Amino acid sequence: METNQITLHEWQSKAWHSAKRFVFFCAGVQSGKTTFGSVWIMNESEQMGQGDYLIIAPTYKILQQSTMQKFHELIPRGWGVFNKSESTFRTIDGRTFFLRSAEHPESIEGITAKAIWADEASLMKADAWLMMQGRVSRTQGRILCTFTPIALNWIHKELEKDKERILRGEPGDIEFIQFRSVDSPYFPREEFERARRMLTPTQFQLRYEGVFGKAEGLIYADFCQYNIVDDFAIPRDWTRAGGIDWGYNNPFVALEGALNPDDVLYIYKERYKSRGLLKEHAEHLNPDTTYFADPSGLQETEEMVALGFDVQPANNDVNMGIQKVNERIRPTTDDKRSIRLKIFKSCINTINEMSLYRHDKDKERPVKEDDHCMDALRYLVMGLDEWGSTGDIDWV
Repeated sequence: METNQITLHEWQSKAWHSAKRFVFFCAGVQSGKTTFGSVWIMNESEQMGQGDYLIIAPTYKILQQSTMQKFHELIPRGWGVFNKSESTFRTIDGRTFFLRSAEHPESIEGITAKAIWADEASLMKADAWLMMQGRVSRTQGRILCTFTPIALNWIHKELEKDKERILRGEPGDIEFIQFRSVDSPYFPREEFERARRMLTPTQFQLRYEGVFGKAEGLIYADFCQYNIVDDFAIPRDWTRAGGIDWGYNNPFVALEGALNPDDVLYIYKERYKSRGLLKEHAEHLNPDTTYFADPSGLQETEEMVALGFDVQPANNDVNMGIQKVNERIRPTTDDKRSIRLKIFKSCINTINEMSLYRHDKDKERPVKEDDHCMDALRYLVMGLDEWGSTGDIDWV
């Protein structure tokens, strides 16, 4: 196979020669990430031979307008055939490239891949990363993630965990390559300096320097490592309650929390799944728990009640709910142990959304993205608060 000729710049070459199983290629905008991803996945298929390969983008729009377009541009002429209805490219010698959107990670279930390229991976959910690892688990295939950072999300957390493994003397799994837009020989220095003048320091750092930082306008800006705890067995006498955000095309989310006698709320379980019927979700919920749910879903509430669950319409005062959650996130004293909201490490989608949930540019309302767990959390916290104000909490 001979791709259309490209010359790799210094940072692309470093990633190209990496022997690590997972390569995180992090850079500023317009630095050659998608070009590199295209040639990387083709080269992996050349090394691994016949079989299936995955190319994933965070949304169908990005897949169509950027990822797939660049891949097609670099495919050697006569190498294979693209099937638009199946969104696949099949080579003449038995390799299949599945091109998929991460909007519904379950769409890649059932594919055993020999390698995966995830384009703009920072825009994907944490469960997409888990799904990708599962797809190459049997083949022990490699994964390349190309991205510009947007926040301290799951990618940042994976890198921190890899650093911890290395400090313990264990081998690291991730090759992390990070560089600025202007480090690419094809990016104009004048544009780099213009962006520095025009953008806020945080915006410039994220978008042009490829450096992780907290996204601007974060609603839960005080959320930190002290709010995340290892899973443990919840004592039976702690008060339990849940929050539900209805969804079908968007994910259905149910969070379960337990309140200890010191008024610390632990979020210990999450149900996060798209395209599931309520009867299916119900199998994963606790019939002994009271759930506070999105009040707009009256039909869904009635259906869950008919299935034997205690589901009550939640208070959907968004600003008040955010205030109540922030009061629990922030320590009440100088001692970080005074934090009153803690989340189990296994609740990966909730933790991920905490790092992304933000105000719109006018700071008038939350952006309606990355908010399904956040809505469920508000319903839960508001429900507990109202229980407490009426004296209805029953300490078993």
